[in-house]
Amino acid sequence: MLISGVDDGFFPLSYKGGKGKSPLVVTLFEDLAFKDVNLGFITVDGSDAKEAFCKINWGVTTIFDGVTFAGFNYIIPDKNYIIFYGYRPNVAKVKLALDKHFHDDREEKIISILERLVRIESRWGPVYLYTDLDLTLARNLIDKYQVLSKYPEPIRYAHVIGKALGHWHARC
Repeated sequence: MLISGVDDGFFPLSYKGGKGKSPLVVTLFEDLAFKDVNLGFITVDGSDAKEAFCKINWGVTTIFDGVTFAGFNYIIPDKNYIIFYGYRPNVAKVKLALDKHFHDDREEKIISILERLVRIESRWGPVYLYTDLDLTLARNLIDKYQVLSKYPEPIRYAHVIGKALGHWHARC
């Protein structure tokens, strides 16, 4: 079975407010074997993450490391997805930050997902999901890919690659 993971990368605080770009990384796994990676760049606090994701994804079941990327850029997936959180986000604080900095529809979209996260018990402790998959299938996929930590390997790899790429990009 093919599965992918999505995460962003490091960006300096000076990039906030649309002043810079951050990596968006999509990994591809076949069972537990890392197969490939696709890279894109998205505007920090922008609204281009979904468009960038659509250009670099493989169209397989995808685990997203949250719904927001590069600050408050966001991806609302269409199908075959698991939005994963290793902890329950503080919805009130997220809402406050969105109210303060943005005057568009992103607050409604982001908060809608955060309010509907489902807590599941994994072998590494509680995690929180929003998915269009059957919840049992989603739980089984999370358990299968939790090898070294509560973060499934596809998003853990995307995180490591994104962090390194982001640091490199910030220095160029």
